[in-house]
Amino acid sequence: MLKVNITEGKRDFTKIIQSLKKEKEVIITKRGKPVAVIITYEQFKNLKRLSDWVSMLKIAEKMQKKGVKAKELYEASRKELEERCKLS
Repeated sequence: MLKVNITEGKRDFTKIIQSLKKEKEVIITKRGKPVAVIITYEQFKNLKRLSDWVSMLKIAEKMQKKGVKAKELYEASRKELEERCKLS
């Protein structure tokens, strides 16, 4: 893990981006404290996918608590989409 301060980050941005081939992340510090992280786009996509999955699980849990069944939701969504297609 590479740590650089903001000044170094500005000066050596291209080198820092290239270093991501070897490093998993680069931590940017300000006055010795971490303020940001640079990661590869692939890592970002994986984090986004994970975040979206967690959000879906939370929604599913709320639906389950309210008694909404997946089959009912699917059928209602399908009907709505079919209606939209007819209107287009």
